[in-house]
Amino acid sequence: MLDEAAFRKKVLCLAQELPSTPAVLGKLQRLLTDPNSGLDAICALLKRDMGLSARILRVSNSVYFGPSAAHSTLEEAVGCVGYREIYRVVGVTIARQFLNRDLRAYNCTARRLWENVVCSALAMESLAQFAGINPRSAYTAGLMRSVGMILLDRMADVSNPAPAPYSAESGDPVGNWEAAAFGCDNPAVAALLLKEWEFPEEVCEAVRNHYRPAIPTVESVTACVLNCAGRVARDLGFGLAGEDPYWEPDPVVLGRAGLAESEIALCTEETGMAFDAVRQTVADAEPEGRPAPAHA
Repeated sequence: MLDEAAFRKKVLCLAQELPSTPAVLGKLQRLLTDPNSGLDAICALLKRDMGLSARILRVSNSVYFGPSAAHSTLEEAVGCVGYREIYRVVGVTIARQFLNRDLRAYNCTARRLWENVVCSALAMESLAQFAGINPRSAYTAGLMRSVGMILLDRMADVSNPAPAPYSAESGDPVGNWEAAAFGCDNPAVAALLLKEWEFPEEVCEAVRNHYRPAIPTVESVTACVLNCAGRVARDLGFGLAGEDPYWEPDPVVLGRAGLAESEIALCTEETGMAFDAVRQTVADAEPEGRPAPAHA
């Protein structure tokens, strides 16, 4: 087993093979939080990736947003859609580009991972209004929470010998399998990567601790809310194999999150409707004549 420094080096080396677009989300969040940031700075950031910019334009012109006239520039799209919605559009677009292959080590399809990630992000945005946390940070944590699985899946590909794929039939929580196979679970790997990408500390801590937010050393309210969002995604039918044990209702987690079961039920309904709208938006944004990929 690699020591901590060697493991970190290997993770960051593998991360260089991933699309760079997720780092844009952290930078965009900082820009939108800064009252001195204007439209030009936001568009300049998004234009660094031409593929991302083109897709944002397609999404902003979709039926969901229903512009009276098609946007021809990124400035028009951001100005019309608004800062809150453009953050959501960028997040979904990044997830669409980032989650582009099956996780063989987890027996998880790209489609299921995309569904879970987007559903978790929307659940976080909904729960944030009751928990009193920053909805943008909440959305980001939901969207980025499983990036560690992507890294560990790639690590399995280059390991010799490769670990046996995770089997849900074992009944073992997925984090236990990860610890045995890699010496680290996916939330810890995700937090390491998000810190490297300069995401806000609130997001890094929430992702690191969301599997077990009730332990006394954890002080992150957002981690508790993210744990509840995992349950929402599961209850809507978009859970990931091996994560159910982490989503069992816990009075300590609910208390720290400041959430009631009735509020979680309301957010589950709201998330389901929002997710249906996002799926339609993604479908509308596909180039004409090109079928939507399996995970969209």
